[in-house]
Amino acid sequence: MHRTIRRLLVVAAHGDDETLGAGGTLAKLADDGVRISLCVLCDDDGSRSETGQGVTNRVPAIEAAAKILGIERLAVHEYGDNRLDTVGQLELNRVFEREVREFEPDTVFAPSLSDLSLDHQLVSRAARVAGRAGRGPVREIRCFEVRSATDSGEAAGLPVFRPNCWQPLAESHLERKLEALRAYGDELQQWPSPRSERGVRALAEYRGSQVSTAYAEAFELLRVVL
Repeated sequence: MHRTIRRLLVVAAHGDDETLGAGGTLAKLADDGVRISLCVLCDDDGSRSETGQGVTNRVPAIEAAAKILGIERLAVHEYGDNRLDTVGQLELNRVFEREVREFEPDTVFAPSLSDLSLDHQLVSRAARVAGRAGRGPVREIRCFEVRSATDSGEAAGLPVFRPNCWQPLAESHLERKLEALRAYGDELQQWPSPRSERGVRALAEYRGSQVSTAYAEAFELLRVVL
């Protein structure tokens, strides 16, 4: 059976998580008329600097990528990069609960608990709380994979990312994903990094081969109400 997505909330710790994890799917859904809202918690790359010098505000890049993907509503908070564990889970839960109340999504996309990044794990937990059954309009929750975070989790003893849902992509949707990643500048790295254009395309081809299509993105489907 199939359910139609009409209003999608995407939650992320950092700008580029949403594009790496689900950029092609977001482009496709936007083309299909789905209303998409993106909530990003961290607005900088401050964890890369011990002194605080050279910290980059990521908001312009997040806005540019969102426009390319067709995301119509955007909220970027000012929590510190890789410092969400200093905030408290309850506060993060409330951020996403507020997003659910205001936007009333029927579907939520979030990072996976399999990710090595603690920021990603905390966002995933908060999304599950905000979208829990019986407390709002959310009918479906999916988790996406973020290259170099999700695929590093197993070595740290975290659960393996086990996709059970695939979204086939057209070449145009994959190209939109790559264009959105270019908006993030140095976040798009050189091959053989998994975050290179070639690495992103290789994953799309691999996920596509799992379901006999040219390209795809894979998700962990946590819950769906038909």
